[in-house]
Amino acid sequence: MKSYFRRYFYFILSALTYILIHEGVHLLQAFKYGIYEGIRVNPLGIEVMIAEPLTISGIKLAMFSGLSSIVTISIGYFLFFSTNGILGLNKKPIEIYLYYVTLLFMLIDPLYLSILSFVVGGDINGITLGLNISYESIRILFFIIASINLYLVYKKLYPKYVIVA
Repeated sequence: MKSYFRRYFYFILSALTYILIHEGVHLLQAFKYGIYEGIRVNPLGIEVMIAEPLTISGIKLAMFSGLSSIVTISIGYFLFFSTNGILGLNKKPIEIYLYYVTLLFMLIDPLYLSILSFVVGGDINGITLGLNISYESIRILFFIIASINLYLVYKKLYPKYVIVA
């Protein structure tokens, strides 16, 4: 496999892993709360559709909207702190795949909830409505997380991986 093709392949595989886990958490909660309506594919990805008008509120709504982000960011941190062990496996395909998984899991949700939420709503709507707090509070919190994670990726994660696929 050519080096650049391999990188794209693992990047796409990592993105699919992100979608599976992030939307999977939404899906499990939708079934648990009895609000599952279906799955919609749109230009920005996959979305779990829930019953409207909303039949959940408060902390349940905030958890439905925010738990998927907490899970993916937590997995990103777990993989980040496991980097030395991952690199010790000496399995190049696994290293490349987990590099991209770590990168995406640490960055997608913080960037989405801080910056992209100005353009698309989604999870931020349920978090703010459920917790009865402002959009700005969530955006500032996740902007701080995104900034920290960008620093960690740029200064710590990237230098440890030499991707010569």
